[in-house]
Amino acid sequence: MKPPRWHELEFRHLEYAIALKQHKGFVQAAIALELDQGFLSKQIQRLERRLGFTLFDRTTRPLGLTHEGEAFLTRAEQIIEQAQSAVELAQDIQAGNRGRLDVGINTSIANSQLPRIIKTFRQQFPFVNLALHELASYDQIEQLRNHQIDVGFFHQHNLQSLSPEDNEIFADTLVLQESLVLVLPEQHPCAKKLTVALAELNGQDFVLPPQALLYSLRDQIDQLCLRANCKPIIVQEASWITTVLSLVAGGMGVSLLPANVRNLQRSGVVYRNIQEPSPLLDIVAVRRTNNPSTTLGNFLKVIEGLLKIE
Repeated sequence: MKPPRWHELEFRHLEYAIALKQHKGFVQAAIALELDQGFLSKQIQRLERRLGFTLFDRTTRPLGLTHEGEAFLTRAEQIIEQAQSAVELAQDIQAGNRGRLDVGINTSIANSQLPRIIKTFRQQFPFVNLALHELASYDQIEQLRNHQIDVGFFHQHNLQSLSPEDNEIFADTLVLQESLVLVLPEQHPCAKKLTVALAELNGQDFVLPPQALLYSLRDQIDQLCLRANCKPIIVQEASWITTVLSLVAGGMGVSLLPANVRNLQRSGVVYRNIQEPSPLLDIVAVRRTNNPSTTLGNFLKVIEGLLKIE
């Protein structure tokens, strides 16, 4: 026989041969495939010519397979199954039901809405790999800019320092609004009160976020204290909430932090409302406007759905 002409093989010919193997006869196979029996017979003959060997033993009833036909069609069935799986996988990825989503998180979202978001998303899209990256806000912005993460969670005021060009490529979805709360050592005289006027803390030691990294948050804290006739003495700056809490617990000073800190149970500190109207801090989900990911779209829909429930 002639050498096989692999490049001329078609999936439909393999499907015809597999159906013929399963039904063990041209009549039944033609009915199942909804083809003319004569057409099916010619297509099988064409396939055998291209392969260079005979698939079916036409001398037996019901129709049997040659040894080479048995070996070939066993592998052909695997090829068809793999092709079907590949199509289904690609369709799932296109629909956002599979794939990977890289998510930047910080302490604020982790202490507030993140558990609900993850739980709901995983229930709806169990085969999507959520890769969470603990990053400061400025690192999230940089990784969003470089396509290293798909979405990031942080306070909206961190976007205020972006260039006009960056503002055009980023979009955000509001996740949560929170106020500032007062963090006191548990032995502080004001710890016995439910609400504290900031004026009572005038001239006291404070531990606050640094201006260099979180200028807008620090600026809001400074403005709040100014309006409340409270002049804090900054004895230490710290970027991470856990560090601030440790310093407050150690008696280094008091602090003002976003309200999500209440969800952190830290011995040695107490949380109290402030008497003055607090600025509202927006936690947002930020992504690039040109990210076409359906998975990302599904993730944002989950967030928006949770917001409607509240």
